[in-house]
Amino acid sequence: LANRLPADTVQQWKAWLSGLAAVSKVLLVVDYAETRQKTLLELLEAALQVQGAKAKDVSSLRVHVLCLARDGSWWDDLKFLPECSALMRTWMSGTGNWGHASLPPWASTDRPSAFQDALED
Repeated sequence: LANRLPADTVQQWKAWLSGLAAVSKVLLVVDYAETRQKTLLELLEAALQVQGAKAKDVSSLRVHVLCLARDGSWWDDLKFLPECSALMRTWMSGTGNWGHASLPPWASTDRPSAFQDALED
């Protein structure tokens, strides 16, 4: 996500997801995620809504999210923000949906393979 997002970013994201093929994998990367919590929640909720609509057509949409942050404390409080809907809180409380860890120091040559692994999961 760019530093300055267009006002209709979430609507564009939802429209783009809706137009994907029945079976699709998507990787959403959010840099400085700790400063974009509201937008992150809106994008995730839009993905859940599109995924729910596609599920009725026996479709499968997998959205992987990579949040890059410089502070880890924001993550645990995300579901308690007023912008976090009941749908998101329920989904975030499910098992296996969320995980976070600090990354080990990597050589710059290791990063492309890590991103490729995330895309292929």
